[in-house]
Amino acid sequence: MRRAIAYLFFSASLLLLLSASSCRSKKQIVADTPPPPIDSTGKCRLDFKSSKTLSSLLAKNQFRFNWFTGKFDAEFHMDGKKQEFTVVLRMKKDSVIWMSIIDPLIGAVEAARVLLTQDSIKMMNRLDKTAFVGTYDTLCSLLHTDVDFEILQALLVGNNVAFYEEEEKLHPNIDRTECLYLLGTVRKKKIRKVIEGQKELKEPAQSIWMKDANFSVVRLFFTDLETQRTFDANYTDFQPLDSTVFPHKMTFFVKAQTNLEIRFAYKKANLNKAATFPFSIPSGYEIRGKKKKD
Repeated sequence: MRRAIAYLFFSASLLLLLSASSCRSKKQIVADTPPPPIDSTGKCRLDFKSSKTLSSLLAKNQFRFNWFTGKFDAEFHMDGKKQEFTVVLRMKKDSVIWMSIIDPLIGAVEAARVLLTQDSIKMMNRLDKTAFVGTYDTLCSLLHTDVDFEILQALLVGNNVAFYEEEEKLHPNIDRTECLYLLGTVRKKKIRKVIEGQKELKEPAQSIWMKDANFSVVRLFFTDLETQRTFDANYTDFQPLDSTVFPHKMTFFVKAQTNLEIRFAYKKANLNKAATFPFSIPSGYEIRGKKKKD
């Protein structure tokens, strides 16, 4: 029983990632990369581009898939405690996210399973024989925030969702320290002070950092003053996958009432291989949330 609650807790923490980076207008982004254009003198030689151009290039170069299957090692830290799991992931774009969570301490045995669709959430803990079945509204009421399927799907593959609908409110810039394009709702100097804790914002702010070779995102930073939360996603270890590249390492930092750090290291990633999504709650399980429908 020492780790029994950890599996559903880990599943919930994945959804916490979603909620921490979520707001009603869906202003988040995430994604992809190769080496910076730094000359022999060490200077960044990026050419300035408008917000409209950067937004267009970002949309054009997003990671595309119909089916995605993968396997990754997951590590999360919260309140000074560390948990490690292996996760088997299957996704059908804009339709289903399925995860099987395996605890290496008990061998190659499934400890928990998660099934997400556009309008439903199901999580099952095999060790303590409990399950959660509900809608996103149910989860919103539990987490006191808005969540949805689209954002979690994007985070799991390092992809973008709608950043900001009004391009004229975006500020393009170049982070010459990192030699990255920077696109955000707040100017570079101000967002740097926010990240360093020197300044507060009076409204939610989002920023993304992109490398110029394929205009995919290597970092996303989101802060919401009202909820006192920040979300920082970082994508590294890009490797070829079919005709594109895929970030095999992802780190998510959530600062809220509880600070959370989650690291993913993909061991396998495959595109467009059809998969199944088995999910059946055995009789005798305690079902929490919304009652299961037959």
